[in-house]
Amino acid sequence: MSDISYSPLTEYTAGVTARLARLRRQLAAWFWIEGLGRVLWLALAVFAADLVLDWLFRMDRAQRAVMLALMLAALGWAIHCWLIRPLSLAVSDDALALQVEAANHRLGQRLISALQLARVSNAESRGMSPLLVRQAVVSGVQMAQEVSFANVLDARRFRQNMLLLFAALLLFGFLTAAALAAAPLRIWFNRNLLLGSATWPQKTYLVVERVGEDGAVVFPRGEDWTQVVSVRPDSQVMPQAVYLDFRRTRSRSPLAMKKTAERQFEATFASVIEPFEFRARGGDAITDWVRVELVEQPAVSELKMTVTPPKYTGGQSEELAPGRGPYYLLKGSELSIAATANKPLARAALVIDGKRTAIDLLNPLHFSAAVTAANLVPGQYVIDLEDMLGLTSRRPTVFGLRIRVDREPRVRVRLIGVSGMVVPQARIPFACRVTDDFGLTAVGVNYRWKGDDVAQPDGQGSLTFEQLQGPLGSARVGQPSNLPDLAFDDAIELAPLKIPTGTGFSFRFEAADNDDISGPNTGRSSEFLVRIVTEEELRTDLLRREKEQRQEFERLLKSQEDLVTDSRAFEAATKTQASLQAEQKDQLTQYQKRQKLVGQNVAAIAERMAAIVIEVQNNRLEEEGGRLQTRLTEEIVKPMQSVADELIPEALAALDRTRRQSESPTDRAATQAEAIRLQTETAARMKEILEHMVKAEGFQEAVNLLYEIQKAQTEVNDQTNKARQERIKRILEGAVP
Repeated sequence: MSDISYSPLTEYTAGVTARLARLRRQLAAWFWIEGLGRVLWLALAVFAADLVLDWLFRMDRAQRAVMLALMLAALGWAIHCWLIRPLSLAVSDDALALQVEAANHRLGQRLISALQLARVSNAESRGMSPLLVRQAVVSGVQMAQEVSFANVLDARRFRQNMLLLFAALLLFGFLTAAALAAAPLRIWFNRNLLLGSATWPQKTYLVVERVGEDGAVVFPRGEDWTQVVSVRPDSQVMPQAVYLDFRRTRSRSPLAMKKTAERQFEATFASVIEPFEFRARGGDAITDWVRVELVEQPAVSELKMTVTPPKYTGGQSEELAPGRGPYYLLKGSELSIAATANKPLARAALVIDGKRTAIDLLNPLHFSAAVTAANLVPGQYVIDLEDMLGLTSRRPTVFGLRIRVDREPRVRVRLIGVSGMVVPQARIPFACRVTDDFGLTAVGVNYRWKGDDVAQPDGQGSLTFEQLQGPLGSARVGQPSNLPDLAFDDAIELAPLKIPTGTGFSFRFEAADNDDISGPNTGRSSEFLVRIVTEEELRTDLLRREKEQRQEFERLLKSQEDLVTDSRAFEAATKTQASLQAEQKDQLTQYQKRQKLVGQNVAAIAERMAAIVIEVQNNRLEEEGGRLQTRLTEEIVKPMQSVADELIPEALAALDRTRRQSESPTDRAATQAEAIRLQTETAARMKEILEHMVKAEGFQEAVNLLYEIQKAQTEVNDQTNKARQERIKRILEGAVP
């Protein structure tokens, strides 16, 4: 018997194993149906609760996002608990066999025993009878074939789960179709699943203006900002008031907005320096929270302005220092502007006295502009910028321009050696200095004279100077002159002008610059006026002035003699004193001052007498080196200058030494004697000069008298000749003599 061949035990249990695998698949389907049904019904419940909450409380985007996260979390938990975890558990054949035996009590433990014994190999080595093992396996398999494995599952509950799943699917399908047609579901889907901006049906709709796609509005940092909230036209009810609520900022109560139009409300935020969020509410409308982002306003971070002066100035382009305005520019100048902004720009403009001119953008950060000479006007210049967000510069870059006038040339003239009276053949020497900002083109003299009666007609004209042809030659042929400074000495010759005596001759110097924009500008000196007189009249006036100087010199001589007398009296009074007292020192100081004043006045008289000599030369009263000039120069002017420049300074020094040696009687006496000697010599020299002045006056009076006699003789001869001619005329015409 032991040699009989048997089939493996696993072949007997193969059918049971297949039936258990089919039961395992049925169990998985049962889990799927029950789990999906539960998940779908939970989703429906959660969605319904979310719809009700959002309908009642009008949740904002953040709150809806939180609710969406909670719903997804709940559904995830349900899927994990009701689907993933049950389906992930591996149910063994033994476990299923035990469940089958539990459902079929008559099996006892035959099924589990058959499955386990069938897996045993080499039962005999384990002390088991192979025949009994086989018999137990066959018996268990046969018994299992008589029962149904499906009764392990609760069929009634399975049908319920199927119905619930089917109902949930139908309801989901219905709601999905309704969401396309029904506004509430469509709005809920947009708001709570897509987190869109759809709103629930309401009577009032508010719109926060200037909100970007990212749900933020941009405020300029540190500046005031006016926020506008509008009421949509489809609103049925116009709210009486609109309020702004705030969050993510320091405690700030709701702000009531000001109604500025029928459908517009405004609120101004002052000096915003930190970001925050706000929303508007009014009527039954509540907007989403709007995030405030702070940005810098567009501004000029670097500015370079270059001015090019007119060509006639010969100047180079110059860069203006920013912030140092107003800038003074010459008319005809051109201005170029190059600037860099602190952020990308959309556009830029230059506003000149209210007139707006667009500026070319080289790129979003750099721009340039040019103001031509024709458009350069005085006033305020404003650089207005606008960035990509539409923000404009609240504090634009402003600079002022002023038109700087090209001043006319400054002409300074000094006449040399002439007074208010000149003779017709005189020359008028002068020293002229002309300065201009940029360049000179012409310098000359305009003159005119006016007679006293009809017999002396008026005249006028102009003079130029040959010595200026070289320095101003380039300007005269149309080339820009770069000679801004000119100094020259010359003389006006009156003889060629043939000015009659007895007339007033006035003249002034004029200079023109090279301004070819608004000029040329003409500068003028002060007007000079002289009287054209006869030689006799001029000599008489010179004699009068000479007498005045002689009288003044006589007064100075008297002062010098008094000073000598006082010095000698002081010497006698202090001769025996060991030292000088304070009052006596002060007395010496007074003597010094008196002596110094005499010297200054003598020098002044010498200068005036020298001017008379020069005036004689300029009026050509005599030849160069004539008697009058020599007499005045050698006998009066030079001796006076010697007294003022030599004797009197020595006397002053001696008086000073006397005062300083007040404590030494011997030295003081010597220096005082020296001072008195010099003072006495000064007085003597002055007497000599005065004698020459008196003689000169007598000589000049004689000369003048001779000129008067000569003039009278000339007049008599003229009258005699005139009478003779008239008589001859009458005789020739046949008149009775």
